[in-house]
Amino acid sequence: MKQVWRKQKPRTPGFIRAFTMETPLGDVLEAEFNFHERLVRLAVEIKEEKGRMYGATVKNGTVQVEKDITSGRPYPVFRKVWPFREYFSTLPDKDMLACIGGAYEIYPPFEPDAQEKGRSQRFSLESALFPSTRYDSIFGIVRETWFQRWRRERREAREARGSLWLRFKRRVWGDLQDIFMGVGFGCLVYYLYYDYVVLGLTLGILGMTAGLLDFLVRKRSVLMTKVLSFLSFGSYFFYNGYVYF
Repeated sequence: MKQVWRKQKPRTPGFIRAFTMETPLGDVLEAEFNFHERLVRLAVEIKEEKGRMYGATVKNGTVQVEKDITSGRPYPVFRKVWPFREYFSTLPDKDMLACIGGAYEIYPPFEPDAQEKGRSQRFSLESALFPSTRYDSIFGIVRETWFQRWRRERREAREARGSLWLRFKRRVWGDLQDIFMGVGFGCLVYYLYYDYVVLGLTLGILGMTAGLLDFLVRKRSVLMTKVLSFLSFGSYFFYNGYVYF
């Protein structure tokens, strides 16, 4: 895979080296390197998500920034970058790999020679089960405990979601559009047919459509209050129209 990495002009100011590659599935990977600041910027464009891009900035093995590049919002990208760790580990720049420092489990390929191969196999299981911390202070390695990792993951998830007011501003316009569209279309159907049964069916379909718009188009969680409101009103009108009219 090393030969498929191609050099390109860095897009980010201050970065001096950049590489890009396209995976067999059509995903596009990018890596940029700022030698003086020891920063590496990783970017992933995922074809299955219609070209949505995710990026992260790493400094000496520590993730500094993670975000959804397409929307420009903070976003935990571990699950987006981690599947491509084997591709990133073949970057043709040892300094860049050293600065990544194992973030997202990206390590340089290890090829022991014939004399070291037997010894490495003998101690591989022991090293995996009991990693040595003897030289951590020398190389500046800070290992997380499970509690620290849990707190970090919760903090990152909270930062990605944002505050309650920020989340409200992100989705209020789209939800208002769905509500106005549903009310307007419901009124139009009623004035055309004067039939509660047709109106109830229309509101039920609009409720499911609003949920699908949130999930498939806007790429966000479904507001169940909105969907259930449409379905409830639709059930009410359908029942009254079917029973009393």
